[in-house]
Amino acid sequence: YVRSMPRPRIEDAQERLLAAGLQLFARLGTERVNSNAIAKRARLGIGTFYKHFEDKHALLRELQSRTLAAIRAARIEALAGAGPEPEDQVPRAIAAVARFAQSHPEAYRVTYGRERAGASHRGPVLSESTRPIAEALKRLQSAGRVDPGLDPELAARAYLAMEVGTLLWWIEYPARASIGDLVATLSRLHPALAAASPVSRRPAS
Repeated sequence: YVRSMPRPRIEDAQERLLAAGLQLFARLGTERVNSNAIAKRARLGIGTFYKHFEDKHALLRELQSRTLAAIRAARIEALAGAGPEPEDQVPRAIAAVARFAQSHPEAYRVTYGRERAGASHRGPVLSESTRPIAEALKRLQSAGRVDPGLDPELAARAYLAMEVGTLLWWIEYPARASIGDLVATLSRLHPALAAASPVSRRPAS
């Protein structure tokens, strides 16, 4: 998805429609785009559009689903190369998502920005699951490494909302902060580190 979206194959109508929809949604928003505009942008007939998607909202949900899958894969790949400590895992996972957002700002914005409101009219809004963060926090609590009074589900939801909002702000004008400063700040605010028990904190080197 990440590599194919900007340069869809000529013969692949679905990919052409997705690429056209992504560009239009990112530039104009959901409400100002219709199926005809997407088909025209893709240089395809409206009949071809409806062979692949029920309407523009179905296309939008496919874009969001692909983006969320790519973000999830980026986090997993980053964690595969990390050590067992949260101090290693958290910055790697955040950096992976930040790099994705930096490289694919249109996809990130269409998935998490104002276009989500348009998708909500046609079923549940697609979102990144908070479960991995919540489960990691529970494991850290069981090991005595995170404040036992922390609500893992609430903390995971609050952190992910903050991460998304911060990345949306950043990709609009990346010169506001270096990616290194962005990752360092979000890492410090991640509940696995911010709510760590004093005895579990890594000694300063």
